[in-house]
Amino acid sequence: MRSTTANPTRKPAPKSLVLAICCLSLLIVSMDATIVNVALPTIGREFETSVSGLQGTVDAYLLALAGFPMVSGSVADRFDRRRIFQLGLLAFSLGSLLCSLARPLDF
Repeated sequence: MRSTTANPTRKPAPKSLVLAICCLSLLIVSMDATIVNVALPTIGREFETSVSGLQGTVDAYLLALAGFPMVSGSVADRFDRRRIFQLGLLAFSLGSLLCSLARPLDF
């Protein structure tokens, strides 16, 4: 198990920079949630689903969005917080990139 003590050779980042990075990450997540809501009419048309089906889509998205921070917070407490934050941001960015490159399904 890794030690939770700070690395004495690493210089701490300025608090304002840490705050700005955290605020930007929240902005990215908020924009992604907005994108899902804007895409709901298209999702409903493409998959020929009802309003309750669209509610299920939003609920599943929000459940995943709410669950990952709790899990990642626990993992970050056990391992390096900075590394886990960077990995999460990378995974989120790659997932968003793959979603943006996806092509519509032909039924």
